[in-house]
Amino acid sequence: MQDRYVADVGDFGKFQLFRYLFNHQESPLDGKALAQIWFMHQGEDEKNNDGRHIDYFERMMGSDEYLEYSLMDILMRDKREVTELEEMKLLKNAIFYYDEVPKALEDRYLWLNKALTFASKSQIVAVAPDNGMALKCNRAERCFEYLTLSDHYRQKVYPHKYIFTDEVSYFYRLPHLEICIVYQHLSRCFAHDEQIESLLGSLKSEYRHVIAIKHKPYSPRVFFFLCKSGIILEALQMRLKAFEKSFSEFWQVFE
Repeated sequence: MQDRYVADVGDFGKFQLFRYLFNHQESPLDGKALAQIWFMHQGEDEKNNDGRHIDYFERMMGSDEYLEYSLMDILMRDKREVTELEEMKLLKNAIFYYDEVPKALEDRYLWLNKALTFASKSQIVAVAPDNGMALKCNRAERCFEYLTLSDHYRQKVYPHKYIFTDEVSYFYRLPHLEICIVYQHLSRCFAHDEQIESLLGSLKSEYRHVIAIKHKPYSPRVFFFLCKSGIILEALQMRLKAFEKSFSEFWQVFE
């Protein structure tokens, strides 16, 4: 996560989804304690246009007016800083972890331990690296290898932009956790929906109770929900389907 991404279409999608799940009394997940783990970094040496999609307001108008006005205010004041998202109080029972992801592997483990301690009492943990899970694509087999910190960290040019599979497992095993939400930016490896189905299948093999939802606008991205039980999954499933029905132009559920 970088400050230059703040209030872009990805942020709108994330907060629209999370507010629908965790900020509405009719939701079975209303008021759950949420820990948002930002994978903060400065983006040195990167040459891309990420964060440029801020012309989405007309398309999204009326879907969440408070969120629309809040993000528009950030843009109008030219305050694209991650801390602004917390100060806007967009989520009523959330805490945010801002420590910058270090580059050295040894320091990464220290960062991870601190993040786990920070999130240890939360029922919901959302991890938000720029690119999502560290994966190796197998185009021929239409599947992915999940990369680990211990074995594959140095294979990534920008490891701070990923969460590794052993890190996901550590968050999932937190004692009070009910749902671990993992953000994934879809690649060009093969068709996007095929990627989601492949990842969903392998995550179900590991975590069993998993559901996903794709955010369609611009560069598609997906949120995987790793649930601790079938009861939690069922409650989440009902809420996600209602969300998809209300905003089907922008969102698609995968089960």
